[in-house]
Amino acid sequence: MYELNISTFGQHTRYSFHHPTSNNGFSLVPAAGANLLDLFFNGNHLLDGYQTPEELDAGKWGKSALLCPFPNRLDAGKYTWMGKSYQFPLNSEATGNAIHGFVRGQVFEPTYIFLSAHMARIGCVYHYPGDLAYYPFPFSMEVIFAIHNSGKFELHVSIQNLHDTAIPMGFGWHPYFKLAAHADVHQMKLPASEKIIVNERMIPTGQREKMADFQKLTPINKQALDTCFAYKNSQGRYRIILKNEGKTLQINAQAATFPFFQVFTPPHRESIALEPMSCNVDAFNNQADGCSLAPGETWKGVVRMAYKI
Repeated sequence: MYELNISTFGQHTRYSFHHPTSNNGFSLVPAAGANLLDLFFNGNHLLDGYQTPEELDAGKWGKSALLCPFPNRLDAGKYTWMGKSYQFPLNSEATGNAIHGFVRGQVFEPTYIFLSAHMARIGCVYHYPGDLAYYPFPFSMEVIFAIHNSGKFELHVSIQNLHDTAIPMGFGWHPYFKLAAHADVHQMKLPASEKIIVNERMIPTGQREKMADFQKLTPINKQALDTCFAYKNSQGRYRIILKNEGKTLQINAQAATFPFFQVFTPPHRESIALEPMSCNVDAFNNQADGCSLAPGETWKGVVRMAYKI
């Protein structure tokens, strides 16, 4: 039977789920952007998450952050929507852009918890009233985290537009994975996709090129990646695979809801970020890449993970 332990984590409350027999579990902090701190199967920890409350509050590298209302970068923080211009705060000093929206810093409220012999699940909700001048568009967001003793973990997301007109909306997730102490020793396989070409400020140029690397399990070695990819097909499901010494992690997403994904090897090279995204980089300024949510409409997406030894 899965068990729940609720404890303090600095100024926040941590919810920890654990199955004492299988030694599977996860923990998260709803009030800090519903941040996933840890995920483990058979006692093997898969996430490079925040280890201390101080690290969580600092938010460096955006570990496991929910990226909304846009993932990745927004060019100089500026966009125009329905004839009106808006300016997000700039929080990417290296590129002079806004990055990853603002939901990762918001308070989610736990709404329900389910525990059984085979799985555990928690639902959390955030209601945004539209009170920021640079994003005056109310919406509600529900996330559900679920773990299964079969070695599977899921993130379910639903976002509803509460505004009276269409709103710009995108979503991404920013987990860092590690099956070993260093990124370099992992093997990775990516689905057939196109590489999004970006300029020196990490904003798409409009060009794409066929992805030739990592089409089979390939050692990452010293390769540095901070790259967005567009999945080749518009339908079906794609898989990203990480492997190290008999341990295999698969990230699965539907092309219709997560047609883009980012791969990032941070400078410390202790982990690899694999980031499903509902839209392209700078999508608010290139709406052809999909980021509009109609009034009353709800966008839903699921990211699934499977781990085996």
